[in-house]
Amino acid sequence: MTGKTTVLKQLERLLDSQGEPLSSRDFLLILSSCIKQEINLRRETTSRQDRKDDPRRVCYLSAEFLTGRLLYQNLLAMGIKDQVSRIASRHMLTLTDILEEECDPALGNGGLGRLASCFLDSLVHLDLPATGYGICYRFGLFKQSIQGQRQRELPDNWRENDLWGQENRDVCYRIPFGGSVDINHKESGELQFKRVPEYEILAIAVDYPVSSTISNRVQPLRLWKSESPEGFDLERFNNGEHNKAWTHINEAESLTSVLYPGDSGEEGKKLRLKQQYFFVSASLQDMMAGFKEKHGSKWSVFPDKIVIQLNDTHPVLAIPELMRLLLDQEELTWEEAWDICTRVFAFTNHTVLEEALEKWPVTYLKQILPRIMLIIEEIQRRLEKESGIPSIIRGGNVHMASLAVYGSFSVNGVAALHSRLLTETVLKDWYACFPERFNNKTNGITHRRWLMQCNPALTNFINELIGAEWQTSPDLLSELSRFKDDTSVLDRLGEIKKENKNKFGGWLQKEKGLSCPSHFLFDFQVKRIHEYKRQLLNIFSILQKYRVLRENPSTQEIPHIFLIGGKAAPGYYMAKEIIHLACRCSTVINEDPICRDKLQLRFLPRYNVSMAEKIFPASDLSQQISTAGKEASGTGNMKFMMNGALTLGTMDGANIEIFEAAGKENNIPFGMSAEEVVSYRENYNPEKFLEAQPEIKALFQDINGGLIGNPDEFKGLLDHLMWGDPYLVLPELKAHSEALDRSEELYNDSRGWSQKSLLNIASSGVFSSDRTIAEYASEIWKLSARKPD
Repeated sequence: MTGKTTVLKQLERLLDSQGEPLSSRDFLLILSSCIKQEINLRRETTSRQDRKDDPRRVCYLSAEFLTGRLLYQNLLAMGIKDQVSRIASRHMLTLTDILEEECDPALGNGGLGRLASCFLDSLVHLDLPATGYGICYRFGLFKQSIQGQRQRELPDNWRENDLWGQENRDVCYRIPFGGSVDINHKESGELQFKRVPEYEILAIAVDYPVSSTISNRVQPLRLWKSESPEGFDLERFNNGEHNKAWTHINEAESLTSVLYPGDSGEEGKKLRLKQQYFFVSASLQDMMAGFKEKHGSKWSVFPDKIVIQLNDTHPVLAIPELMRLLLDQEELTWEEAWDICTRVFAFTNHTVLEEALEKWPVTYLKQILPRIMLIIEEIQRRLEKESGIPSIIRGGNVHMASLAVYGSFSVNGVAALHSRLLTETVLKDWYACFPERFNNKTNGITHRRWLMQCNPALTNFINELIGAEWQTSPDLLSELSRFKDDTSVLDRLGEIKKENKNKFGGWLQKEKGLSCPSHFLFDFQVKRIHEYKRQLLNIFSILQKYRVLRENPSTQEIPHIFLIGGKAAPGYYMAKEIIHLACRCSTVINEDPICRDKLQLRFLPRYNVSMAEKIFPASDLSQQISTAGKEASGTGNMKFMMNGALTLGTMDGANIEIFEAAGKENNIPFGMSAEEVVSYRENYNPEKFLEAQPEIKALFQDINGGLIGNPDEFKGLLDHLMWGDPYLVLPELKAHSEALDRSEELYNDSRGWSQKSLLNIASSGVFSSDRTIAEYASEIWKLSARKPD
């Protein structure tokens, strides 16, 4: 009996044994328990085969993994989606409603976590042995609520409804914090270091399956939850110290409670540092334990069997931690340990923003991780002997990107522009010393989730046109371009888009109570709220359209709905003010009768992966309007493109490569280049600029006159622009408004718009993460990517 048959028979038996009518939630719990058994068997089989073959393994370390819901992918992996749908209908249920009952794992915030999950998907589908390592956050970032037109943060206790995480208490490691380091001399005269920690915290593995839909391969995403080894202090409790009895438990569990705890204060910063060390130490101990089972203490071959990809600076403490483990536990010499480190680590940088490049005060490291700080100081001492090498420790801080470059054999950016800017700006001095280490790997997305899974109507239509081979070779989507002049194809593509817009509108009305008429142009800007991503630019352009519409209602011929979504970090004042402005503008515009059939604005609370899966198929226009030179790559732009949206965007990040692939004429580029931004900023004075721009000045005057309510509520935002406007919102407002007008002109020609949409889909195969991972595998990890038979 096959695994597929076993799962279906067990499912029907358990369903039939229920005495009462089933709810969608009941069905979900029974179905997931049946699937999980088969998935576990496949994972064990995969693990046994990998141990036997002993290939080089990729260990992908990331502070975020935004997996999205996993049930649908596991149904595809089992090959039972259609059968389960039929079984559900016999119980008067729909598979759609059942899938909606699953919660989103709150393991990330934005593009970093979505990229990491796309990469794990491609790794398993390309049959490349890999393990993802991260943190099992209890509450994730937060659950976003909009109250009084302002963001409020609520705990997202997603693990209460988690279906797939399996705690494995046999995989458990002790992580030391604080204390001191005893330094003695060995008989050989060498120094011997022994940590004497103030306390330890247990790291316990919680594994999530990453399943292939084209083979039986299942690989782990291994996350770490924290616990106290001491547990509840009964003696203290019995002595009347009731609160203190819980101290050890509370301190340990708080370590993995929240993604990116607020770091405006010292304690928040220290907690982030502890989080990062906790997960890299546990991950390295896990890798080394697996290596020793097969190879004993032959550490010289460790880099031949393990390659560690550091996803941004959050895991960079892995470099000195591996040194600690090799020096203090395995008793290697410094030269041996450093040689291993510099052959095992590869680093991906995700930003050129100076403020986003992590640095940790030396005082924190000495207090929390004293042995790690000694190792970093020794790295710095030896580095100083090499002529021309930049410092890692500067201004009383350890600069993590610098440590990453020095301790890794590969350093990559995530889009062509971003990779070039790294070598010209923030990592210029390091590039001068180690040019051979730097390379580009443009990001990608998994087409399996972001086209095949979220847009079945479009997927089926593509299959009709060019066959299904593109599903395993997404570059074959280029064959769609031959239909660019076929009016029946273009008309059908437009019909599919309209159907998806109707579905999204129905969902939005049901779940959020927001209307979204399908005949409007659907214009999305959904991403983390940040000044450089310039949601503010979009809002000001919308207000400009509103002002013009009030004066002359006939000017807005094309109904246009703007949909903005994303979270602001709890401590990021300006980002939260931008959300407040968006919500206030939404209320004013949507309640004005003049705008009802012409102009609408919606703020979408609680934007997450599951919402994104509904947004991308329904999108007409994708706004990617970051200040040129500030966005590393972006991946939302690729998801919109793959679902047929046109990109209205700046010459930034992967937008440039999207325009090159699909053609500028099939998108709506605008604004300055990265070089022009640098040049313009040198002499930019917002106050003088405003005086020379009567339209923008009039907008400010209207806001101050009460256009959208009490102007005092928006004074901070407006003053911030007048004092500096660091991301050039005002100078590019006119160009952005003109680009929006251009989008409406193009949208008015429905068949021409569909042609541009088709050509974007046809050009999107290059942005599959299968291509990205194949490049990592061949050029960095030195692995052979292959598709399973």
